[in-house]
Amino acid sequence: TTDLAELESGMVQVSSPARKRKTSQNTSSHGSFFLRVGAIAFGLATMIYNGLEFGAFFEIPFTSPCYQILRGINPVLQMIFTFMQMYFIFMNSRLNIHRFKVIARFGLMHIVATNLCVWIRTLVLESLKEISSYLQKNNITLISGPPETSTSPIYSSGAPVQPPPYQDYGNIFSRSAAVAATAGHNLWGDSPSWDEIGDSPLAPAALVDQRSLSSENCDRTNIMGTIVQDSAPYLFPFIIEYSLIGAAVIYVMWRHIGKNPRYIGEDDLEHRLEVILSRRAVAMAHAQQGARMDCVGASKGLFLGLLLLVASLICLILFFVLIHNEKLNLLAIYLADVSHCALMALSIVAIIIGFIRVQGLKFRSDEQSDLNDILLRVSAFGLFIYAVFSVIAGSLTALVSEPNLLVMITGILSIFQVVLQLLFISDVSRRRVHLPEHDRSKPGRQVVTFLLIANVTMWIIYTFETQKVVANPVQLDFYGFLAWSMVQRITLPLCIFHRFHSAVTLAEIWKISYKPRID
Repeated sequence: TTDLAELESGMVQVSSPARKRKTSQNTSSHGSFFLRVGAIAFGLATMIYNGLEFGAFFEIPFTSPCYQILRGINPVLQMIFTFMQMYFIFMNSRLNIHRFKVIARFGLMHIVATNLCVWIRTLVLESLKEISSYLQKNNITLISGPPETSTSPIYSSGAPVQPPPYQDYGNIFSRSAAVAATAGHNLWGDSPSWDEIGDSPLAPAALVDQRSLSSENCDRTNIMGTIVQDSAPYLFPFIIEYSLIGAAVIYVMWRHIGKNPRYIGEDDLEHRLEVILSRRAVAMAHAQQGARMDCVGASKGLFLGLLLLVASLICLILFFVLIHNEKLNLLAIYLADVSHCALMALSIVAIIIGFIRVQGLKFRSDEQSDLNDILLRVSAFGLFIYAVFSVIAGSLTALVSEPNLLVMITGILSIFQVVLQLLFISDVSRRRVHLPEHDRSKPGRQVVTFLLIANVTMWIIYTFETQKVVANPVQLDFYGFLAWSMVQRITLPLCIFHRFHSAVTLAEIWKISYKPRID
């Protein structure tokens, strides 16, 4: 009490500022606690994937012509980088740098660029893996002309035969030109026309080096088995999501370099303030001892959201069970698309109700988070692309095919839902409870709770869709395997992250916006 009285009366003297402190704590965090926990989860998944890649490195013996030391060094370096960045983000969420600003700007922007490079590298590698797997399973050969006779890649495909057993896939790309020539293609002569190249299913796969895929040529020892291949569809989206979080958080730190400087002469005053605030916090904790988590105004939205989550998971499981049955695959498509469409429609209705309910809350234009805005908008761009491609695939034959009509409607609803949700989050995140009746009724909290669980549900759906391109048969038939798999590899990680970060932002709103404050 004495310290507080001295501060309020102005009796505390502050020495003249000598020089700036090297760092200070920002008034608000560069990333919410939920986002930092998500960064840790994604970072651990990234490190697991790097560990599997490092284990696969030992399958190739030292004497093999395919042996490359960088295949073992890169996963280790990425694990170290991932762990160090994860620790830095979690421990320095309020960091502002005030000295050596040029070096700090260069270093932080270099980390941002590194995260973007990891993002692009992961997309390219996973796309090439998907293409090579498709070529193997469909017995397709890609042969380039000899350097001394031609510099243009020549595309060819083998005759349609029954795919060989898994152990024989290594021999597919070492077939002679005579085998591929049985399909009637000119391999070593003149280059094909542009029309022929465009019609060939191999044109998108021209960058695949098939010779490196042969297990016999590389003398590969089977140690890891198919663990890396089976886990990649689940783990590689986490690498992209972690890179996106890392790049965004470091970018926000970069923007805050030099802002709100502190001086060494303020040390004593800051220490006194910290002591006073800590004493007040302890006193308030004792006064509220026994108080439980405030869940007022959330029960209906919670249980309705849980019901929707269970129904969506049941439809998702039935889809993957029935899609391989020729007689029931149409029912599987109906289940997946109808459930997704219903989820989008209910979310849109909830958002409209939420806009109406939160109008009474006090709007504060200064309440904003640059990090949340960046992450939501960047990830929403990927979801827009995914939905637009789906709408195009379903719209051309929507009047004669029910699955195509459902895909088109679901894509349109997805775009509409994302736009409305972005506007709703931007609005409600800047509102606060300021009246006693609002503190009792929590207007709009039911909607926030429902949308939180709905986004978690969509996050799960998108996560499982990454494992199989067959999850979208309408788009697969329209674009073909190679084109649609590349669209999925690029956009689905962003879709997954958008749903995750929307849930994180809504959880932050649920916690902060409905907590009464004294202005």
